[in-house]
Amino acid sequence: MPRARITPCLLRRPLRLPELAIAALLLAGLSGCARFNTYYNAEKAFSDAEHVREERIKTGDDVTKATNVQAEDYRRTIQKCRKLLENYPGHSLSDDCLFLMGKSHHRLQEYNASIEQLDLLFTNFPATPYAEEALFLQAANHMFNGNVDRSNDYLEQLRDRFPESRFQAEALRVRGENAFALERWETASESYAAFVDTHPDDERAGEVGLDLGQALWRRGDYAEAARRLEAAAPRCREREDDFRARLLRARCLIRLDRTAQADSLLSDLGSDAALYEGEGLVAVARAELQLAAGDADAALSTLSTMPDAWNRGDVSFQSGEILGRLYLERWDLEKAAEQFRIAARGGRVLEDPDTVKRLDRDLSTYMSNEQRLDGATGEQRSDLQLDQANTLLFSLGRPRLALDRYLEVVAAEDADSLAVVRSLYGAVTVYRDRLDLPDSAAVYADRLLVEHPDSPQALVLSEGGQVDLYAVLREREREAALLAAANPDAAPVPGEPGPGMTAPDRPQPAADLLAPTDGRRSFWRLRKLERNRNAGLLSG
Repeated sequence: MPRARITPCLLRRPLRLPELAIAALLLAGLSGCARFNTYYNAEKAFSDAEHVREERIKTGDDVTKATNVQAEDYRRTIQKCRKLLENYPGHSLSDDCLFLMGKSHHRLQEYNASIEQLDLLFTNFPATPYAEEALFLQAANHMFNGNVDRSNDYLEQLRDRFPESRFQAEALRVRGENAFALERWETASESYAAFVDTHPDDERAGEVGLDLGQALWRRGDYAEAARRLEAAAPRCREREDDFRARLLRARCLIRLDRTAQADSLLSDLGSDAALYEGEGLVAVARAELQLAAGDADAALSTLSTMPDAWNRGDVSFQSGEILGRLYLERWDLEKAAEQFRIAARGGRVLEDPDTVKRLDRDLSTYMSNEQRLDGATGEQRSDLQLDQANTLLFSLGRPRLALDRYLEVVAAEDADSLAVVRSLYGAVTVYRDRLDLPDSAAVYADRLLVEHPDSPQALVLSEGGQVDLYAVLREREREAALLAAANPDAAPVPGEPGPGMTAPDRPQPAADLLAPTDGRRSFWRLRKLERNRNAGLLSG
């Protein structure tokens, strides 16, 4: 072969200067070809993968996850680009390689790797022509990683540097996703609305309209949510999204008291519900409609007889929230507690997750205290009864039952003195504020003022509520601490504040003044020991 014969010949004699120059040019040309060929192969592999992605988009496929063929091409792109960067550092194609690697990792859902490559691109090539798309990719990478603040930083840079960017529509959507993840419903709805209003012909307008409806639902703006969802449903590319939009619109109509429209819409969802395993969700909406019509028995029947195959996932959480309230109204505490325990895991899918969690906790505590009352006497019994009374009054909405508990504590001969003070104040609160019986309230108010004139409760009553209760409680706790430090064996002073009563963010004075006293003596004895130790009065 000619090349086999030429090479030894060149090696057997020294090269003259013209031959050296020609050889150098030849080698440079071959090296340049190698570099460009490597990049060409990388770019071709990427283009092939992107072509498949575009074809899948045209047919309505979900392109969030690359196919095996696409993944192979994206990995070939990364491999070729890495080879070029390692063998030819500082080459003019370096920023092209970093961008292709960053975008390929993004397509493969390898967001950390994509962030790393694009960070290198911004650091080494701040003026890169790929900056516009790279900023958006970084925003998306951080969003998928759950780093909302960093995602928003890149979106702000994109908006400032490229106000006319072709990625602005997608940036609005991502900004909405970020706000939705942080439960900033107003910001989310504003971003989604801007996307839908400024890009009405975008193929994703239906899906974003559904997201907008969900954000408005969370804000409690049911009228606007219903309007947006009505427009979004027919534009959804996926029939399941269309189903979800119509279902949520029906729930909005229920809350707007447009029950006839909601009933018709729910009836039309029957076939689609079976198709998308949404029978349980429709049943929950149907129960909401029955409750809106004042038929609690029908709602209870709808949810309690739901097939187990329907009552799973989000359905079980939403159903549990409604059933828990229905059973609680019937004072079936065991069933109510069971349903709230299920619903408490539902988080965002619940209508009022904070209340559900509170009821789950308070019902559990109430029922536990009920069991502990058997055999309890004296101070322990009065503390348990006070705790139950407060739960009945402030959490479970049973003021008359709460009153019974308060009066039991007041009448007990061996009750704890602090529990008696707070129970007297509880009786005043129930008679005055919940039962509208001012004369009965006055009887217990007078008794509290006469028998416990130095208590914070008496001070509040004597001042007609015009007193800085928190300042009083803090001052009394300070005085108690000084007294305990000076005389660790002294008994607690009746009316002295109990554990946690100085919190500055308590929602209502009555709740403070009725704070439970379970374990008060042991608590204050430990507090005194701790304070004395800190003051150097005790050792060890």
